[in-house]
Amino acid sequence: KGRHFNMARALRIPGLLDLLIADDPGQILGLARDPRLDRRFEPAGPLLNRIIAGRVRRVLRIDGRPLPAVAPRAAPGRAERQAELEARIADRRVVADDEHLDALAAHVLGRRDPEAIGPLAQEAVGRLFMPEYRSTPGTWAAALLLDAAARSFNPLRNLVRLITGSVRRARRLLADRVDRDPAALHTTGIAVHNLVRALDRMRDLAARPAGPRGFTAAQAVSICLAAPDGVLRQATAIGATVAGTFRPGTLVLFRLDAAHAASLQRDIAFMTEEWSRCPAHAWVPALLAAAWERAAAAPPEGSRP
Repeated sequence: KGRHFNMARALRIPGLLDLLIADDPGQILGLARDPRLDRRFEPAGPLLNRIIAGRVRRVLRIDGRPLPAVAPRAAPGRAERQAELEARIADRRVVADDEHLDALAAHVLGRRDPEAIGPLAQEAVGRLFMPEYRSTPGTWAAALLLDAAARSFNPLRNLVRLITGSVRRARRLLADRVDRDPAALHTTGIAVHNLVRALDRMRDLAARPAGPRGFTAAQAVSICLAAPDGVLRQATAIGATVAGTFRPGTLVLFRLDAAHAASLQRDIAFMTEEWSRCPAHAWVPALLAAAWERAAAAPPEGSRP
């Protein structure tokens, strides 16, 4: 039996919080298409809403501009840059070189230090933008910090990061590595963590008794694909939908990974048909499939060549 979805949950504390949470695929797609929900993240709504919106504006930006994943729908040039990047990634003849695919397959097979997957994945996605991109312990630590800061609801920790400038330094390090390209910064600092989670899930799947030959690459990708845990929108007007009501400043959280896990719909994981779709919506599954196929074709560990 399929999962039964309830109405989106509303968390409302007068003067403090106004949040709508959706994890039903149909509700998410309907809300994503609603023009009253955007990514402006203006200082509106109750106190916590303003704090969260301010954190998004402060952390996920470079050179005074929001990163692509949090740019408003009507931001000048946003749609054109997104389409250009999507076409550039789609034109790649191979998803990754043999060295990286071999290393990814070794991770899936449990033959590499599991802690090494972060820098490896960062390097693989970095090369979508710069052929010679190299991940280092510093760039991976910076990605971990930037991602944690973007998602943190701990006001004290966020204040410490603001005072010490740690997030600013991490963002600068990542940006300088990609010539301050906002899309590349977001990919190597934020989006890469979804790829890491997918590869870790593949490692767990391959560890089952059937091993990697027990599932096709398509099955493995469908099972293991990881979407963002939460994607935020902010209401710009009063609205009533099947998912619930909202008002200016209401924050709406799309729980994409939960929705994908329940439905296994790729268009949910990447919002493929929406204005905010991930430009790498074809490349990521192709990379995961290539890594799985290489793992399935690998000789047993310890066997002679």
